[in-house]
Amino acid sequence: MATASALLTVDEFLKLPEHEGERVELVQGEVVTVAAAGFPHERLKARVTRLLNVWLAQNPLGEVFSETMYRLDEHSSLQPDVSVLLNERIRPGIEGLYPGAPDIAIEVVSSETAAYLQNKIDLYLEHGSRAVWVFYSKPPRILIHRASGLVTKLRGNQILEDPDVLPGFSTPVSAIFEGL
Repeated sequence: MATASALLTVDEFLKLPEHEGERVELVQGEVVTVAAAGFPHERLKARVTRLLNVWLAQNPLGEVFSETMYRLDEHSSLQPDVSVLLNERIRPGIEGLYPGAPDIAIEVVSSETAAYLQNKIDLYLEHGSRAVWVFYSKPPRILIHRASGLVTKLRGNQILEDPDVLPGFSTPVSAIFEGL
């Protein structure tokens, strides 16, 4: 007879010893090791971070975070590649992990399985993200997932914009991937 192991809570997860050079997340009570990202992944992530930081410096609606871990619920704590929190959700006195999902969670796909990625997208949206932007480099495209279930696919000279979360932000998809 098989025995079921108890699901870890976020508090238990945070007490686990860290492993040098290893990135882990807690997904529905299970520790998941995230593969190390290569240079193309990091370059695309840096480009997206810079683009958002420049825009938000001119339009101070929120802040950009890189690999910040969020406490979604008692058993899930995820770390998107890049995230955006709007000012009204950034409160003084928050300690430890941010409670809840970011307004925009951004994932740069390099080695995740489709099932794992979809599970993360669902968790972000179920816990308050207004959008999840997923960047694929081969072929270059962006999928924007919304809590309503709507998914928008962008590529080439189409414009990345998210007027519900970042009104006025826009950039051609091709400019993001140029030279990568």
